[in-house]
This record gives sequence, C-alpha cells and structure tokens, in this order.
Amino acid sequence: MLGLWGQRLPAAWVLLLLPFLPLLLLAAPAPHRASYKPVIVVHGLFDSSYSFRHLLEYINETHPGTVVTVLDLFDGRESLRPLWEQVQGFREAVVPIMAKAPQGVHLICYSQDGTVWRHGLLEVAVPHLHAV
Repeated sequence: MLGLWGQRLPAAWVLLLLPFLPLLLLAAPAPHRASYKPVIVVHGLFDSSYSFRHLLEYINETHPGTVVTVLDLFDGRESLRPLWEQVQGFREAVVPIMAKAPQGVHLICYSQDGTVWRHGLLEVAVPHLHAV
C-alpha cells in the first residue's frame, strides 16, 4: 500500500541543494558545553554533607564541568552550635569559592542553613549570589 500521499519524488530544486548540505552542518553553532555557575550545597539541622551525595552525583552527571561544593561543616549535633560560630565557619568556607566565581554562584540550603545564609552571610554573598 502506498499510503495516503502515495510515493513522491522531491522537487528538483531540493536535489540541486543536496551538495550544499555539508556547508550547512559546518555553519551550525557548536553545542553549548559551558558549565554552569558553581553550586554550593549546605545541609540542615542534624544533617551532614553525606546526605547530599546523590544530589552531587546528579549535578555532575547532568551538568558536567559544573563545580559543586557540598559544605562539610557543623554535621550532626555540631549544627546546634551558636549561630555566630556557624556563620563564621560558613563564611570562611564560602568566600574563596565566591572569589573564584565572578559570574556568581548558586546556593542550595536546606532547613536551618537557609536562615544562616539570610542572616549572616548576605553581606559577603550579595555580589556573587544569583540564586538561593
């Protein structure tokens, strides 16, 4: 059965353009392989960086070349330390990462550590922070 449209030959002008097809392929833009902005992941209360190993693997698989840092600070019961200590610890860990990222960073905070960022680190992060 020939189908609804039957067999059709391409128009003559299409056959004339076929030799130029490789030129179109050369003119096509290169695939976008640039990595994304660095990602900083901060765990929450009573948690640890180990909890985010799957997220780290996922980002590395889906966005190769993206720098992902899962902060390993104030794990477990240490997350109950005074807020000012945590802010200082996070600041010391994050400032060097942000200094290497003039285009900014993405920040993923879970639970209490979103509060730590809002209250203690925004003065450091504002020029570099593009997503919380």
